[in-house]
Amino acid sequence: MNSFSTRFLRKVNMNIANSSGMRYLNEPTPLNMKYIVTLLLSFCLQISFAQNNFDSVKITAEKVNDNLFFLRGAGGNVGVLTGKDGTIVIDDQFSPLSNKINGAIKTIDPGEIRFLINTHLHGDHTGGNENFKRMGVTIVAHDNVRERMSKESLNARTKEVIPPRDKDAWPVVTFANSLNIHLNDEDIELIHLDPAHTDGDIAVHFRKANVYHLGDMFVTYGYPFIDYGSGGSINGFISSLDKLLVMMDEKTRIIPGHGDISTKADVKLFRDKLADIRDQVAAALKKGRKAEEITGLGITTKYEAEWGKGFIKGKDFVMMMVDNLKMQQTTTRK
Repeated sequence: MNSFSTRFLRKVNMNIANSSGMRYLNEPTPLNMKYIVTLLLSFCLQISFAQNNFDSVKITAEKVNDNLFFLRGAGGNVGVLTGKDGTIVIDDQFSPLSNKINGAIKTIDPGEIRFLINTHLHGDHTGGNENFKRMGVTIVAHDNVRERMSKESLNARTKEVIPPRDKDAWPVVTFANSLNIHLNDEDIELIHLDPAHTDGDIAVHFRKANVYHLGDMFVTYGYPFIDYGSGGSINGFISSLDKLLVMMDEKTRIIPGHGDISTKADVKLFRDKLADIRDQVAAALKKGRKAEEITGLGITTKYEAEWGKGFIKGKDFVMMMVDNLKMQQTTTRK
């Protein structure tokens, strides 16, 4: 990696982190240099656009049932469960939107917000943690979310120390595998499955309502981002969806990390597309094809019209998968 590339990526990483509340993305290896620059540029432009337009962002609510809603704005979908026992919120988008989000929640129900659940660590889902913590809200997440937020880390390539998030952003209640909350005549199950989008993803299951909030383990904007710098894995992504599909039925409704309310059939189709792409990439790697060859095989061509509208394009996703599968093969050999 040349010195310009290193400096450029360092600057992009810092811009993303500063504008979104995220910890910096791990600096890529030379193998994934071309595609990661494209992703970072696209993502940084989206974050910068949002950062400069927060004043114009409108928070809108969509009703799922009598006391379960989700909010749209800029960032991940915010789940809201209301009732006499207080309000539970799932994810909180970006820091500058906290007052708007809080106002939208209070419009639905003026009661106390008791718990804020993070589906994973990314700043478009946790950027408002500090603000809600200072309002007296208890933050809940997987162990790995607190672990990654609360500790500085060292970039192995640049030797830069990456600082932790502000302490007020850290979850104060964490768990390893599952946690149950019983509130407002609802049984809420928080479930950690396999490393997927990150290694701290959880599904939030409203058992009586038969509704899941899946965070970024399921999105409807196109190719999903697999953050393997934060422990994500394509194999874990697919295996997590397999486990979730067994828990769902035809009446289950799913709040995605980004996008419209969906069904089990939507999640199954999403899972099958991921598995198809993964299997073709794995087969090409087994034949000894190089990364540059694999991106030219047209593996994602049939999905590009629908999935290529997001910030990740088909060839970028294939390269991401090549890197991820190679990384997992190396880890397995060790």
